[in-house]
Amino acid sequence: MINTGLRDESDLPKVKEFGERVKREVNRMYRTLELEIDGIFRTMLLLKKKKYAAKTVLEGPNGITYGQELKGLDLVRRDWCIQSKDTGRFVADQILSGEDTEVVVNNIHSHLEDLARRMRNNELPLEKYTITKGLSKHPKDYPDGKSQAHVQVAKMMLENGRPVNTGDHIPYIITAPLENVADKSGKVPTPAERARHPDEIARSGGVLKPDIEYYLSQQILPPVARLCEPIQETSQRTLAAKMGLDSTKYSQSIGYGDEGEENDEVDYTPASVMPDEERFQNVEKFKFQCMSCHVESEFPGVFHIVKGSEGGEVVEGLRCVNPGCSSPKFWGHINYFECFSRLSNSMAIWVHKLQKKYYEGVIRCDEPMCGLETRQLSVHGGVCLRRGCNGRMQSVFTERTVYTHLKYLETLFDVSHACEQLEKKNMGRKKDLEKNIPKQGKATFAELHQRSKTYLGATSFNWISTSFWQSMVVKSQAEQ
Repeated sequence: MINTGLRDESDLPKVKEFGERVKREVNRMYRTLELEIDGIFRTMLLLKKKKYAAKTVLEGPNGITYGQELKGLDLVRRDWCIQSKDTGRFVADQILSGEDTEVVVNNIHSHLEDLARRMRNNELPLEKYTITKGLSKHPKDYPDGKSQAHVQVAKMMLENGRPVNTGDHIPYIITAPLENVADKSGKVPTPAERARHPDEIARSGGVLKPDIEYYLSQQILPPVARLCEPIQETSQRTLAAKMGLDSTKYSQSIGYGDEGEENDEVDYTPASVMPDEERFQNVEKFKFQCMSCHVESEFPGVFHIVKGSEGGEVVEGLRCVNPGCSSPKFWGHINYFECFSRLSNSMAIWVHKLQKKYYEGVIRCDEPMCGLETRQLSVHGGVCLRRGCNGRMQSVFTERTVYTHLKYLETLFDVSHACEQLEKKNMGRKKDLEKNIPKQGKATFAELHQRSKTYLGATSFNWISTSFWQSMVVKSQAEQ
């Protein structure tokens, strides 16, 4: 969230003057670029690239007026119900209000609690549950029509003699499962199969009702959680609990991941400049078992910090980290060579397990309520295989994941890198830290580091082939 510093109407001339000054300086320095001021915002919420909400400030003949600009958010798209959009606008208004974070969070939580109560008590009008989606072709031409709610409703409309054409926007409502209603296989109909036209629900005399739990979990929670993503005082799990949903089914966060769009964060930080604790926080740690105490512990790397009353002592990492170990030196081995040999074998096994996970090719649905994991791919691309789910299948273990794990392994045995990391934490100078490692220890780490670099070099994730640049040069010359 960004506060532009515009507190009241008296600050507007200062903001406009500053904007004009920036525009003049940029246009003066870059002749091929002409900058114009698109608008002045009082507050702004930046979620992802091309996805933001802002409170606009306009100066007219009647004084200052405030508006709202929404780009790329769920509440401006058609495939969300009316209540979902209303709730999204309320949440956006609260975030952009400029109030203290505690007040904003309390207002959002209270609104969601009240909304869930009113929905479960059937106090919302039927039109609030209506979802509208357009037909890109005739309903009978959809190969996956059974999994698309608007196609199912369009087919029912045709059966009832109502005209349906390509390009029509079909309204529908997901109804609650009827008691003791199942298909021939005993399965309860999917949400898409339970979709009905609003007119049919109105004529049913109360037999057909909106599926409240579906709307809370699939229509209200996801867009609200995405809007609240930058607020540390709440989370997707907390929001789910406020609406009476099972919070254990939800992670702490949810992000935008639209297919075909760039998802770079505005405050993107290159991985190479991150501290190791942050860069490798999600990797599966390299563990090593001591031959003396037989306790398997996370291998600390070049250095092990023994915690004490004065903050900690930096010692060589080739010793067991278990405080109760009777013979911690060399992790219970006799000398450096035996410790090196077993570490080298453990590295090979760790990398082999890493490769096995990657080549298993497991993919997972990104829809929180689904989470389907499989190795099968749909003939329609990355769509979820579960009927009625609109999620996208994403690789669980990607090439980037493999590279990050191998980079983590390589940094574990890099003496120079480890000294630099501790120096940044003000735990000593690099030259003094290197003195804590004996000559044989440095040789051991150097050989282990070289082997880990070999594993890292075997991947092509971080490299661009020279043939690519050669083809680009040939193509450029041909065009000239």
